[in-house]
Amino acid sequence: MTTTSPLAKLREKSEASERQAEKDKAALLAAAVKEAMKSTKYGHLSAVAKEAGIASQYLRDLIEKEHPGWLAQAAEERKAAKAASNKGAQAAA
Repeated sequence: MTTTSPLAKLREKSEASERQAEKDKAALLAAAVKEAMKSTKYGHLSAVAKEAGIASQYLRDLIEKEHPGWLAQAAEERKAAKAASNKGAQAAA
């Protein structure tokens, strides 16, 4: 019969907690990427990053890694929407 020392028990508990924390962090990052990609509106990505407690640039890097070109596409969509909005405002004037 083997007895486990209190330090060994704490180490095991700590290692299990660390593994769970890594899983939780991965789930958080995946959810942040998914949420950020729901909209191309200006400021949406930054708001998602803030809510997730991560840096906006880190979220951008994750999105670019998992979905190459999406950020550029989102920028083009914002640019096109702004141009359409400006044309509509000029036509109304």
